[in-house]
Amino acid sequence: MGQVIKAILLTACVSVSAAASAAENNITPAEQHLLSQGVKITQRFVSGSGMRAIVADSGTEKRLFYLTADGKHLVSGIVFDAQGNNVTNADMNKAGVPSVVGAEKIMNAAQLRQLWDRAEQRSWIQDGKSGKLIYVFFDPNCPYCHRLWATLRAGVQAGKVQVRWLPVALLKDTSEPLGAAIYANPDEGLGQMVNHQLQPVAVSNQVKRNMALNLLLLRDTGYTGVPVLMFKRGEKVAALMGSPDEKELAAILQ
Repeated sequence: MGQVIKAILLTACVSVSAAASAAENNITPAEQHLLSQGVKITQRFVSGSGMRAIVADSGTEKRLFYLTADGKHLVSGIVFDAQGNNVTNADMNKAGVPSVVGAEKIMNAAQLRQLWDRAEQRSWIQDGKSGKLIYVFFDPNCPYCHRLWATLRAGVQAGKVQVRWLPVALLKDTSEPLGAAIYANPDEGLGQMVNHQLQPVAVSNQVKRNMALNLLLLRDTGYTGVPVLMFKRGEKVAALMGSPDEKELAAILQ
């Protein structure tokens, strides 16, 4: 019995000691939870937003979190300032953590409408003849873009959606000549791309210009990655990055 009591007292002392150590180092309960999971906290600093930020290192990746004022919750996501600028990317650059791929700025309704009008004037590849219109910025080497093409097949074939694909060269040296191959064979090029059968071709000055203007338009959406979709909800233009699943696509097509 005495040994059991000793063990209990020892455990209690260790717990009290750990709590005291955490308090002395101003470690919040949320941070303490991360530490208990074997995650190291490598940096603490005040974000450009004024919130407290930490960098958590799991050994395989580093992530940036924001702490709530009570120290009991962690927030992971993009923070924008009053002018719509992405504060999180600046914080991650400051911390030496790979930046999140997201919007650099929040676009207002008028700006999005202008982007839509510009997209109409670009050189796109038509996919489908009827249904809701979606513009998609894509890189031929992007696997998420390939997945999006496959996800859209049923809607395109059923006449529920038509897609105007805007190729850009972001990921590899072959992105531009593969984009040129799609422009050269718009009826089959996208399918060949997804099936890894597309062969690069010489890039004409016109194709180079088209893809450069597509990339400029993509940058003006505020996003830095692909795929990026532009579509309308009623009369308002919306934009998002990523490859939506079937449920998310159904919501877009409403």
